[in-house]
Amino acid sequence: MPSANSTPSPARQTSTASTDELQARHANTSPTLGQRLRILRTRHGLSQRELAKRANVTNSTISQVEQDAVSPSVSSLNKILDVFPVSLSHFFSDEIPEAPARVLRREEHAPCEESPADTRLRKIPDWPDASGQRRQKPQVTLGRLEDQDSVSLQASHDSLLLVTRGQLRIELPAEALDIHLRSGDAVRLQAGERYRLHHAQAQDADGSEPLDEESLTACHWSCIASAG
Repeated sequence: MPSANSTPSPARQTSTASTDELQARHANTSPTLGQRLRILRTRHGLSQRELAKRANVTNSTISQVEQDAVSPSVSSLNKILDVFPVSLSHFFSDEIPEAPARVLRREEHAPCEESPADTRLRKIPDWPDASGQRRQKPQVTLGRLEDQDSVSLQASHDSLLLVTRGQLRIELPAEALDIHLRSGDAVRLQAGERYRLHHAQAQDADGSEPLDEESLTACHWSCIASAG
Protein backbone atom coordinates (compact mmCIF):
# COMPACT_ATOMS: atom_id res chain seq x y z
CA MET A 1 0.00 0.00 0.00
CA PRO A 2 1.59 3.34 -1.04
CA SER A 3 2.54 5.78 1.68
CA ALA A 4 1.03 9.23 2.02
CA ASN A 5 4.29 10.74 0.76
CA SER A 6 4.49 8.62 -2.40
CA THR A 7 4.65 10.51 -5.67
CA PRO A 8 2.57 9.79 -8.77
CA SER A 9 4.13 7.59 -11.42
CA PRO A 10 5.69 9.32 -14.47
CA ALA A 11 2.73 8.22 -16.57
CA ARG A 12 0.32 9.80 -14.13
CA GLN A 13 2.38 12.99 -14.00
CA THR A 14 2.22 13.27 -17.79
CA SER A 15 -1.52 12.74 -17.95
CA THR A 16 -2.20 15.43 -15.36
CA ALA A 17 0.28 17.98 -16.70
CA SER A 18 -1.14 21.48 -17.09
CA THR A 19 -0.70 23.56 -20.22
CA ASP A 20 1.76 25.69 -18.22
CA GLU A 21 3.95 22.61 -17.71
CA LEU A 22 3.61 21.59 -21.35
CA GLN A 23 4.70 25.02 -22.48
CA ALA A 24 7.55 25.06 -19.95
CA ARG A 25 8.97 21.98 -21.64
CA HIS A 26 9.28 24.08 -24.77
CA ALA A 27 10.54 27.21 -23.01
CA ASN A 28 13.42 27.55 -25.44
CA THR A 29 11.04 27.92 -28.35
CA SER A 30 8.71 30.72 -29.32
CA PRO A 31 5.96 31.90 -29.70
CA THR A 32 3.85 31.62 -26.56
CA LEU A 33 0.76 29.42 -26.27
CA GLY A 34 -1.51 32.36 -27.09
CA GLN A 35 0.61 33.40 -30.05
CA ARG A 36 0.66 29.83 -31.34
CA LEU A 37 -3.12 29.62 -31.21
CA ARG A 38 -3.48 32.96 -33.01
CA ILE A 39 -1.05 31.84 -35.74
CA LEU A 40 -2.86 28.53 -36.15
CA ARG A 41 -6.27 30.21 -36.27
CA THR A 42 -5.29 32.85 -38.83
CA ARG A 43 -3.50 30.32 -41.02
CA HIS A 44 -6.77 28.44 -41.27
CA GLY A 45 -8.68 31.64 -42.00
CA LEU A 46 -10.92 31.50 -38.91
CA SER A 47 -12.09 34.46 -36.84
CA GLN A 48 -12.09 34.20 -33.05
CA ARG A 49 -15.87 33.99 -33.18
CA GLU A 50 -15.87 31.14 -35.72
CA LEU A 51 -13.22 29.18 -33.80
CA ALA A 52 -15.19 29.61 -30.57
CA LYS A 53 -18.36 28.40 -32.28
CA ARG A 54 -16.68 25.29 -33.72
CA ALA A 55 -14.94 24.46 -30.41
CA ASN A 56 -18.13 25.13 -28.42
CA VAL A 57 -16.44 27.67 -26.15
CA THR A 58 -17.07 31.36 -25.56
CA ASN A 59 -15.56 34.12 -27.68
CA SER A 60 -13.89 35.55 -24.58
CA THR A 61 -12.16 32.20 -23.95
CA ILE A 62 -10.40 32.33 -27.32
CA SER A 63 -9.56 36.01 -26.86
CA GLN A 64 -8.10 35.50 -23.39
CA VAL A 65 -6.06 32.47 -24.43
CA GLU A 66 -4.59 34.33 -27.42
CA GLN A 67 -3.66 37.24 -25.15
CA ASP A 68 -2.02 34.77 -22.71
CA ALA A 69 -4.36 36.18 -20.07
CA VAL A 70 -5.44 32.67 -19.04
CA SER A 71 -3.84 29.24 -19.25
CA PRO A 72 -6.41 26.68 -20.45
CA SER A 73 -6.53 23.15 -19.10
CA VAL A 74 -5.23 20.36 -21.29
CA SER A 75 -8.79 19.17 -21.96
CA SER A 76 -9.91 22.69 -22.93
CA LEU A 77 -6.94 23.15 -25.25
CA ASN A 78 -7.54 19.75 -26.84
CA LYS A 79 -11.15 20.78 -27.44
CA ILE A 80 -9.96 23.85 -29.34
CA LEU A 81 -7.25 22.01 -31.27
CA ASP A 82 -9.76 19.38 -32.41
CA VAL A 83 -11.20 22.04 -34.71
CA PHE A 84 -8.13 21.96 -36.95
CA PRO A 85 -7.23 19.13 -35.86
CA VAL A 86 -3.75 19.43 -34.34
CA SER A 87 -2.31 17.31 -31.53
CA LEU A 88 -0.79 18.86 -28.42
CA SER A 89 2.67 17.66 -29.43
CA HIS A 90 2.41 19.31 -32.84
CA PHE A 91 0.92 22.45 -31.33
CA PHE A 92 3.91 22.88 -29.02
CA SER A 93 6.48 21.83 -31.62
CA ASP A 94 8.70 24.30 -33.43
CA GLU A 95 6.67 24.04 -36.62
CA ILE A 96 2.97 24.87 -36.65
CA PRO A 97 1.28 23.02 -39.55
CA GLU A 98 0.49 25.22 -42.52
CA ALA A 99 -3.11 25.67 -43.53
CA PRO A 100 -4.20 24.02 -46.78
CA ALA A 101 -3.82 26.20 -49.87
CA ARG A 102 -6.87 28.42 -50.50
CA VAL A 103 -6.68 28.05 -54.30
CA LEU A 104 -5.78 24.87 -56.18
CA ARG A 105 -4.80 25.48 -59.81
CA ARG A 106 -5.48 22.85 -62.43
CA GLU A 107 -1.75 22.50 -63.09
CA GLU A 108 -1.34 21.21 -59.51
CA HIS A 109 -3.65 18.23 -60.05
CA ALA A 110 -1.76 15.10 -61.06
CA PRO A 111 -3.77 12.75 -63.29
CA CYS A 112 -4.52 9.27 -61.98
CA GLU A 113 -2.99 7.06 -64.65
CA GLU A 114 -4.88 3.99 -63.46
CA SER A 115 -8.28 5.64 -64.09
CA PRO A 116 -9.87 4.52 -67.37
CA ALA A 117 -10.89 7.23 -69.79
CA ASP A 118 -14.57 6.19 -69.69
CA THR A 119 -14.87 6.48 -65.89
CA ARG A 120 -18.27 7.74 -64.74
CA LEU A 121 -19.13 9.34 -61.41
CA ARG A 122 -21.95 7.72 -59.44
CA LYS A 123 -23.93 8.76 -56.37
CA ILE A 124 -23.04 6.95 -53.17
CA PRO A 125 -25.48 5.96 -50.39
CA ASP A 126 -25.16 7.04 -46.79
CA TRP A 127 -22.66 4.94 -44.87
CA PRO A 128 -22.50 3.99 -41.16
CA ASP A 129 -19.96 5.41 -38.74
CA ALA A 130 -18.21 3.45 -35.98
CA SER A 131 -21.34 3.54 -33.80
CA GLY A 132 -23.54 2.15 -36.57
CA GLN A 133 -25.34 5.46 -37.16
CA ARG A 134 -25.95 6.49 -40.74
CA ARG A 135 -23.66 9.29 -41.85
CA GLN A 136 -24.58 11.91 -44.38
CA LYS A 137 -22.80 11.72 -47.68
CA PRO A 138 -21.00 14.87 -48.86
CA GLN A 139 -23.33 17.43 -50.39
CA VAL A 140 -22.67 18.18 -54.07
CA THR A 141 -24.15 21.28 -55.70
CA LEU A 142 -23.92 21.99 -59.43
CA GLY A 143 -24.05 25.58 -60.66
CA ARG A 144 -24.08 27.49 -63.92
CA LEU A 145 -23.70 31.17 -64.73
CA GLU A 146 -24.65 32.74 -68.02
CA ASP A 147 -22.74 35.60 -69.62
CA GLN A 148 -22.45 38.63 -67.26
CA ASP A 149 -24.36 36.85 -64.45
CA SER A 150 -23.38 37.04 -60.75
CA VAL A 151 -24.65 35.30 -57.63
CA SER A 152 -24.07 35.79 -53.88
CA LEU A 153 -23.84 32.62 -51.78
CA GLN A 154 -22.83 31.39 -48.34
CA ALA A 155 -21.05 28.09 -47.60
CA SER A 156 -23.10 25.92 -45.25
CA HIS A 157 -20.12 23.62 -44.60
CA ASP A 158 -16.41 23.49 -45.35
CA SER A 159 -16.43 23.03 -49.12
CA LEU A 160 -14.40 22.80 -52.29
CA LEU A 161 -15.69 24.72 -55.31
CA LEU A 162 -14.38 23.34 -58.60
CA VAL A 163 -14.82 25.07 -61.97
CA THR A 164 -15.76 22.39 -64.49
CA ARG A 165 -16.26 24.51 -67.59
CA GLY A 166 -15.51 28.07 -68.63
CA GLN A 167 -14.11 30.65 -66.21
CA LEU A 168 -15.45 32.61 -63.25
CA ARG A 169 -14.38 35.11 -60.62
CA ILE A 170 -14.95 34.55 -56.94
CA GLU A 171 -15.00 37.38 -54.41
CA LEU A 172 -14.28 36.61 -50.74
CA PRO A 173 -15.19 39.85 -48.91
CA ALA A 174 -13.91 38.74 -45.49
CA GLU A 175 -10.37 38.44 -46.88
CA ALA A 176 -10.71 41.12 -49.58
CA LEU A 177 -9.86 38.51 -52.23
CA ASP A 178 -10.94 38.55 -55.88
CA ILE A 179 -9.74 35.39 -57.61
CA HIS A 180 -9.98 34.41 -61.27
CA LEU A 181 -10.62 30.69 -61.76
CA ARG A 182 -10.31 28.70 -64.97
CA SER A 183 -11.73 25.28 -65.77
CA GLY A 184 -9.99 22.79 -63.49
CA ASP A 185 -9.18 25.35 -60.77
CA ALA A 186 -10.68 24.99 -57.30
CA VAL A 187 -11.02 27.14 -54.18
CA ARG A 188 -11.57 26.09 -50.57
CA LEU A 189 -14.52 27.64 -48.72
CA GLN A 190 -15.05 27.70 -44.96
CA ALA A 191 -18.34 27.01 -43.23
CA GLY A 192 -20.37 30.21 -42.93
CA GLU A 193 -18.18 32.10 -45.38
CA ARG A 194 -19.93 34.47 -47.78
CA TYR A 195 -18.75 34.69 -51.36
CA ARG A 196 -19.86 36.04 -54.71
CA LEU A 197 -19.43 34.37 -58.09
CA HIS A 198 -19.18 36.28 -61.37
CA HIS A 199 -19.19 34.95 -64.90
CA ALA A 200 -15.79 35.63 -66.45
CA GLN A 201 -15.40 35.87 -70.21
CA ALA A 202 -13.38 32.82 -71.25
CA GLN A 203 -10.04 33.68 -72.80
CA ASP A 204 -7.29 31.51 -74.14
CA ALA A 205 -4.31 33.75 -74.74
CA ASP A 206 -1.79 30.88 -74.75
CA GLY A 207 -3.87 28.70 -77.08
CA SER A 208 -3.69 25.72 -74.71
CA GLU A 209 -7.45 25.39 -74.21
CA PRO A 210 -9.72 25.50 -77.27
CA LEU A 211 -12.90 27.42 -76.58
CA ASP A 212 -16.28 26.15 -77.66
CA GLU A 213 -19.41 28.27 -78.01
CA GLU A 214 -20.85 27.28 -74.63
CA SER A 215 -17.66 28.11 -72.70
CA LEU A 216 -17.87 31.62 -74.14
CA THR A 217 -21.40 32.16 -72.83
CA ALA A 218 -21.63 30.08 -69.62
CA CYS A 219 -19.47 28.70 -66.84
CA HIS A 220 -20.16 25.62 -64.72
CA TRP A 221 -18.96 24.60 -61.26
CA SER A 222 -19.38 21.88 -58.67
CA CYS A 223 -19.40 22.66 -54.94
CA ILE A 224 -18.55 19.66 -52.75
CA ALA A 225 -19.43 20.23 -49.09
CA SER A 226 -18.36 18.07 -46.17
CA ALA A 227 -21.16 16.20 -44.46
CA GLY A 228 -22.36 17.33 -41.05
